[in-house]
Amino acid sequence: MPQMRTPEQIRWDTLRPYLLDPRENYPEPYHILEFNEVGFGKIGGFGAISGQRKNGKTFLIAQLMAAILGCDGNERTKQYLPGLRVPDRTLEFLGHPPKVLYIDTEMEKLSSAKVLRRVHWLCGQDTSQPFPGDRFSVLWLKNMPRNDDKRPYIQRFEIIKTAIEMIQPDVVFVDGLRDLLSSINDEESITKILNDFGSLAEERNLNIWMALHQNPSRKNDDDEAKMRGWAGTEFGNKVSDTLVSIKSKTANGVTFTVKQQDARDKDMDDWKFEITEDAGALGVPRIITTGTNLSSKSKEQPECDDPRMIREWIEQAKEHYEWPMSRVQIKKTVFGEIGGQKNKDKQQADLMAAINLHYLEESTIKSGGYYMLQPPEDLPF
Repeated sequence: MPQMRTPEQIRWDTLRPYLLDPRENYPEPYHILEFNEVGFGKIGGFGAISGQRKNGKTFLIAQLMAAILGCDGNERTKQYLPGLRVPDRTLEFLGHPPKVLYIDTEMEKLSSAKVLRRVHWLCGQDTSQPFPGDRFSVLWLKNMPRNDDKRPYIQRFEIIKTAIEMIQPDVVFVDGLRDLLSSINDEESITKILNDFGSLAEERNLNIWMALHQNPSRKNDDDEAKMRGWAGTEFGNKVSDTLVSIKSKTANGVTFTVKQQDARDKDMDDWKFEITEDAGALGVPRIITTGTNLSSKSKEQPECDDPRMIREWIEQAKEHYEWPMSRVQIKKTVFGEIGGQKNKDKQQADLMAAINLHYLEESTIKSGGYYMLQPPEDLPF
């Protein structure tokens, strides 16, 4: 006759599966993407894509999807998205080219179709035909039919779960999260969404990205980078990565900077992209500058960025911050915050390049070595 277990043994059996064992070999996480050899987008978890309204979030999503779908070494993907790719280790883990499901809950149908064709074009595929291997699916869920039993946000979430079950993607992009909630401050809705998506991600080895707007920005406001409402706070606590897209307007045109605001793993570099007319009215993004992985202890002198970008960063600083600035402030604000250069040697290289190109002139207006922007006629272009 089997021996009866004591109440204490039963309680230990309940607890044991949740105890970590130092003798266990816990594997490193797999990431669906890497930028400049730094992985992000944890498989089995989810990430956030954020930014102000009309600040390029959907263009950023298109870049991520194209990089995932173009993992076969497509030359156009390499040309327009340098440094952004699926790690070889992840492809071996999946055992197949990854499938992507994109869900749009915000835009008009034509705009969603442009996203679809934009990704096709970046991957070198026919923009009027299904993606080869049915690897790319798009759901348009902006306008839901009236249902007296279920509200639209509940219908959307149920359709998404059905699509995941039927399509069996490896990566899911939801643009945007707000339309899966009754309100931006509905604790019950956001808790259910995050719990359900978290379970799906872990059970199916999914990587899930959801887009959510930031709070309206105010100049030099510390809260401007926070995602909206109680949903944004709770969402930010759960994600493994948060990517933020920031729009900049200058005399030379419009660019967007992608920053990794939060990361559970290693921080990655920023990148800057522009919207080109290379595919006509589609408007396709192209990465134009990237950060560096140079160590601050590197013996080699780091190269400066594109002089035109340095000039642009200075123009942005003059527009949004008090000017003039000290040498320290310029390195921290102009080349650190705006340019995305986290390495001090890199910031110093950009500072010296700006001085040598006469973008900055040392002045004694204030103590501490302040700089003023030279008049445009003194610039080489």
